[in-house]
Amino acid sequence: MNNQDRNESRVPLVSLPDSYLAWVDGVQKIPDIADINLSGKSYSNYYYEPILLLDNCPNSVDLTHSERLKIDDIRNNVTKEDFTYGDFKQLGSSSLGFVTDDIRRKLWPKILRLTDDELNDVGEELDDIHTHIPDEVYYQGYNDVAATVLIVMGLKPGLHVLEKISTEFLERFMEQTMEKVNQELFFIFALLERVHPSLLEHLENVELFPHFALAEYTTWYAHKYSENRSLLHRLFDFFLSSPLLMPLYLSTIIVAHRANEIFNTTPDMGHTHKVLCTLPSTLPFEDLLTNAKTLYHDYPPESIVKDVHDYDRKRRCKEQEWKLKAEASRKYSEKQRQLKVSLPKSRLPYHFKSYRTITVVTILAIGLYAFLKTGSGIN
Repeated sequence: MNNQDRNESRVPLVSLPDSYLAWVDGVQKIPDIADINLSGKSYSNYYYEPILLLDNCPNSVDLTHSERLKIDDIRNNVTKEDFTYGDFKQLGSSSLGFVTDDIRRKLWPKILRLTDDELNDVGEELDDIHTHIPDEVYYQGYNDVAATVLIVMGLKPGLHVLEKISTEFLERFMEQTMEKVNQELFFIFALLERVHPSLLEHLENVELFPHFALAEYTTWYAHKYSENRSLLHRLFDFFLSSPLLMPLYLSTIIVAHRANEIFNTTPDMGHTHKVLCTLPSTLPFEDLLTNAKTLYHDYPPESIVKDVHDYDRKRRCKEQEWKLKAEASRKYSEKQRQLKVSLPKSRLPYHFKSYRTITVVTILAIGLYAFLKTGSGIN
């Protein structure tokens, strides 16, 4: 790779135009098992495992007709010399994504613009992601992202891919505070205002902020669907092929899709938050992903960012209001405690604790009075 390519490869992925050529180190070829067997080469030291496809793949019988067609589409496109970065992202974000983990092992590094040399750099020990991004703050759920990448890629190449994902997509989640992330979550409210205003009103009435989507946003759903690897890896295809804020657009689409379920939930913050934090695995994700792309096209971030800031300002005002109420409640409780301490003590040394005690004492007093009256001749 020449110096110009090296410099260009350092450009943030989000800044690369779709017209940019996809490959940084030559046109790629997705081999099949026949090619590999004929070559007589061992791939045990390479950064990827052979990609087994279609009739040459032992597991090809498990592929649906749609999956086979998508694999053909991938194979036919990636070998084109004029294959662009936009074409690449379209393959990953369109229906079924990259289909199999074998293909992902080949294409995830490429869509992140990692070269073969970088992935096969035996001169550099990379046993821990802390080696490359030591100054970042590791947030809750990052381990779920890491596990997903390493399961697909394997350890050594997986750490390189994880580092690239971390610096290109997840870096703002690793800042000292989550204030920026808290603000970005309100893209969900700004979008709901446009696609489902009555649902937004309902969420505001129960005083619920969009923080129910925090784990989805920061882990790309790895925290939610760690047991459903096929779905989770498909979602990673989608997010690797999409703009940074796309997870928030998908969250909006999912919330709108579940509107009836939310409306039928007990209308309070606790119950609504619980429903929204629990995602069913039966959601029609391919349709939802398509709708999220359409929503992004209709309302790109720059077109609604002012509303996002307004919603975040309301959030800070509401949090201040809650803080003042909590402080007032604390002061009231403290005042009541002090009043109890300062109440005058009863003049009686003994406190009667029951009506039975009072009755017995009264009878004894009357009897004593009668005895004294009789003995002293009192009239």
